[in-house]
Amino acid sequence: MFWRYVTFITMVGLITACSESSSRIEIPFAAKFAGAPLACDSTTGVSLTDLRFYVHKVRLISADGERHRVELEASDWQQPDLALLDLEDGSGDCLNGTSELNAVVRGSVKGQDLRGLEFTLGVPFASNHGDPLKAMPPLGDADMHWHWRGGYKFLRAGIKSENDSFWIHLGSTGCEGTIRNITGCNAPNRVTAQLDKFVPGDTVVIDLAELVAGGVLDDAAPSDCSSGPAETSCGDPFAAFGLQHATAGAADTQRIFSVQNQ
Repeated sequence: MFWRYVTFITMVGLITACSESSSRIEIPFAAKFAGAPLACDSTTGVSLTDLRFYVHKVRLISADGERHRVELEASDWQQPDLALLDLEDGSGDCLNGTSELNAVVRGSVKGQDLRGLEFTLGVPFASNHGDPLKAMPPLGDADMHWHWRGGYKFLRAGIKSENDSFWIHLGSTGCEGTIRNITGCNAPNRVTAQLDKFVPGDTVVIDLAELVAGGVLDDAAPSDCSSGPAETSCGDPFAAFGLQHATAGAADTQRIFSVQNQ
């Protein structure tokens, strides 16, 4: 009788776990500069020139610390565990952009008492070094691929002031091999963002002022960063992403992504 009781309780637990339903989730992203809305046609002194980036391993975190995978909806912007965000619309100073926008990650998640969000900026290694001509959306975007580095630009971002500008292309560098045959990269440059105060309905803010925290946008000398180890202009933006530019290791917690509560 005792073992029948234990078996019954076990079966009830399994049925309850398996029957936990998924909830649809939308995670909006917004661009800002020092806390102010940022767009291609901003008139507040700083405007956007580009902002496109990949995220994967999107997880919601419950109060007990458990991470729950967000199963992303299939679309031209998403695969089951990868999404492309595009916050520029090709207008104003976004001369190299497109009119298409995608500012929301959409999917479904299981879990209760969700109080945090975690995601990785970048493309997973296995997908990053495949043939872009045969890739499924959203990896078929030629603007997001740099053949000479053997992978994708994880992020394209740029800003412009009245007399200065800065842009960055972030991606893995020091990769050995050729397309479809990359064995590894000296500097993976993927960034994991953990946002502990996020609850469904909140917005994820990417504040590009952090990229130029060292005064890069105040010297009247346009500059850029292509993630190369010898580019001194990469120091400040890499630090904002929590990356060590010189050693390609983790520097600190990223500070470019934050939460805007609803």
